[in-house]
Amino acid sequence: MTKLAKFNFKPGLHRESTQYEEKGNWYDGDRVRFRAGKPENMRGYETKVSATFEGNARDLITYKSGSNNIKRAVFGTPDRLYEHDGDRIVDITPITTAVTLANVFGTSSGSTRVCCSDAAHGRTVGDYVYFTSSAAFNNVSLQGNTYEVVSVDSAAVFTISVTDAANATASDTGSATFNYLIPTGNSIAVGGTGFGAAEYNAAEPTSVGISKITATGSNTLVTVSCAAAHGGAANDTVFFIPSNNSVVPATVGGNLILTKSSLNGVAVGGPEFTIVSINGTQLIFNVETAASASGDVTSNINMTARIYPQEAGGAAATQRAWNEAASADATDIVFDITQWSLDNWGDDVVANRNGSNIYYFESDASTVPVRATSITTSPISVNSIVVSPNDRHLIALGANEYSPTATVSGTFNPMLVRWSDQDDRTNWVPSVSSTSGEVVLTDGTRIVGGVRSRTAINIWTDNALWLMQFAGPPFTFKFTQAGTNCGMIAPHAAVDYNGITYWMGYDNFYRYDGSVRALDCTVKKYIFDRLNVKYKDKVFTGINSEFKEIIWLYASDESGVTDCDSYVIFSPENNYWTYGTGIFTTYADQQVFGNTITTGVSSSESRLYNNEPPDYFTANNNPIVSYIESANFDVDDGNQILYMNKLIPDFDLSTGKLRVKIITQKYPESSEKITKDFDVTQLTDKVNFRARGRQAKIRVSCSSQNASWQWGAVRIGFQPDGER
Repeated sequence: MTKLAKFNFKPGLHRESTQYEEKGNWYDGDRVRFRAGKPENMRGYETKVSATFEGNARDLITYKSGSNNIKRAVFGTPDRLYEHDGDRIVDITPITTAVTLANVFGTSSGSTRVCCSDAAHGRTVGDYVYFTSSAAFNNVSLQGNTYEVVSVDSAAVFTISVTDAANATASDTGSATFNYLIPTGNSIAVGGTGFGAAEYNAAEPTSVGISKITATGSNTLVTVSCAAAHGGAANDTVFFIPSNNSVVPATVGGNLILTKSSLNGVAVGGPEFTIVSINGTQLIFNVETAASASGDVTSNINMTARIYPQEAGGAAATQRAWNEAASADATDIVFDITQWSLDNWGDDVVANRNGSNIYYFESDASTVPVRATSITTSPISVNSIVVSPNDRHLIALGANEYSPTATVSGTFNPMLVRWSDQDDRTNWVPSVSSTSGEVVLTDGTRIVGGVRSRTAINIWTDNALWLMQFAGPPFTFKFTQAGTNCGMIAPHAAVDYNGITYWMGYDNFYRYDGSVRALDCTVKKYIFDRLNVKYKDKVFTGINSEFKEIIWLYASDESGVTDCDSYVIFSPENNYWTYGTGIFTTYADQQVFGNTITTGVSSSESRLYNNEPPDYFTANNNPIVSYIESANFDVDDGNQILYMNKLIPDFDLSTGKLRVKIITQKYPESSEKITKDFDVTQLTDKVNFRARGRQAKIRVSCSSQNASWQWGAVRIGFQPDGER
């Protein structure tokens, strides 16, 4: 006889074992959480600001300015540092250097490319420059605009792309102040293949003056006569450096300028040339475009030749050339992704991009544009920062050691904790009148990050947890090791929740409440098997206080994934785990804006989002798919065939429909059979069907527009059907 039985699965997802072994549990799902032990779908998200920004955010903080009560968010990407207030996103990226130059731009009529000359610009492709004090020239206006460097033609020349095409061809025109933003960082960790990734053992370059340059019409060979012994050889590399930024380079052969890659649209090779042969003090090399005329240049040359030998000691096979990167296999060096570390300093923000010094953003600065500025007295290389509560010390985690002769640029120590004077972010010099100081931690190879907790600042190395507590003079802080073999996986992989710290390690989740404990995680194997360790540094942790949840964002090992596309949630108060997929890279709780704020990437655009606003169950007005699936259930441990013929739904469904599937199997490893697939609406009172199998599972999904749903006391009619 058929009887009705309730599905009473345990809250949370459980998949530490097989789907059959997890009988009585929920096994799989996406975008679901649990309320009173019952699953329901999560709310959606909407674009907070119409503006997009460059890169994927790596840190995010929200706060309210006490002086004017403005709600703010500050976040950093490998490209930029941004601030949000009102209905805008403002670029507040620090400027590292500024230089005012005259007669330094080149244009071609009808082209949007602008050539920019600075003898020591130090830029690479993807860096940014902000122009001020610039009058329009040739229909090009740079004033007040920020541009990406699209090509680097030489150590003295780079190119940008502007909006309006030039209306004239010209060189050495226009004037401006070049404000160079901090160089663009890495969005993906890569193996060390750069020039400094392994020992450089080619010979040092030589620089020599030039007495004559000879070109022959309709010929690509150019001969340079040096004023001194050059030491070059065939196959060496040579390029030419203007003697100063304001000189006019010598024109060779009627149309060739050796210090630029183009002139009025004519390609001339360079800026690097390969020496074809040597004739005494003469260097002979090829350019890409033949000279239009024959002749010698002996005056107003205004440049020197720099020669980079390609061999050292006659053992070419074992040497690296000056412009040859080391192979990753030869180095074991990995260049980490660019991280930001942000914290509040009163109504303002202190910011650090790993490997740089510390910056200060004054929320209400009167300068235009408002940008973060360098704290020039802070260590020049810092991996992350945190501000201590109450006593307010600015703390650098991984930094340059103090030295009386190098207060900011001493030896970098990845295990060093260094702090400023109390309430003074600019004073980092220990003295009898200062509380500045430093301590080197042990048990690890580097400090990964730190989080404020109720009684201490928790600091993680890659292997241990340390507590940093204010102690007063003479030592200011005391340090206690709280655990070992419990290192943190990423700089933003920890949060403090009600005085207890939770973090993600390399193969487990942990908490510290007076002692370090590994969390009993019901999805641990699934998460760590799925985690893409190549992008582990992108793990980001947040709190959703509305639902009493801790969320870790991470990148999965799905094909093509390079950034966070997944999450795992733990509820400390209800003790359950769930997981799913998403678009978010950072996460901030609701205290400031009334709902959680996130940064994320959708359709290749980076945006700021309102996450889970009240009664909002779409993704920017697009349907969101949510689902939950049970583990297998059976009768008499599978000794009896399970016969099912009725489902009595009990769902709290706001609109639309739920899709319900009953999936059966004869044996755990046999193929699945979808015995029944049907829709449930608000008007559905029962569903009749027939299904048989030794084991079965139920799956409920929803893709209806703006629909919310919660599982209630769903019942199914079943009976044993023999031992066949």
